[in-house]
Amino acid sequence: MYSDLTGERGVLMGALAGIIEAQYQVLRQRGHSPSEAFNETVEELTQSLVPLVGENGMDWMFANCSVTAQRGALDWKGKFKEATLPLLNELYDSVASGAEAARTIQRGSTPGYRQELEVELRELRETELWQTGAVVRKLRSK
Repeated sequence: MYSDLTGERGVLMGALAGIIEAQYQVLRQRGHSPSEAFNETVEELTQSLVPLVGENGMDWMFANCSVTAQRGALDWKGKFKEATLPLLNELYDSVASGAEAARTIQRGSTPGYRQELEVELRELRETELWQTGAVVRKLRSK
């Protein structure tokens, strides 16, 4: 149970969404177009890397990518681990203490929750990042 709640709030959804938003924002602030920022942040991850990691493992990815990607991954992996380890420990502790379940129950049972949720989801859907994603997905060859 702890692993499920930690997983969905961590790498599977929360962390992934946060890292995607942060990298997209950095690229946009540095002058990259919406489509380029989306491609380098989301499209390559979801369409190229994740399927290969799932099939072959991260060790295989490191061994079979360009020297540029290898060095970047190996040199930055530890820094990302160090930055996220405290957050993931905090998250796990929150799950283990019951705080995550309590917040979910409290928020989910609040009158008007569905309407509030729809506002949050609409705000997310209408960000430049995900509006760009909608356009890019339509352009994919079938």
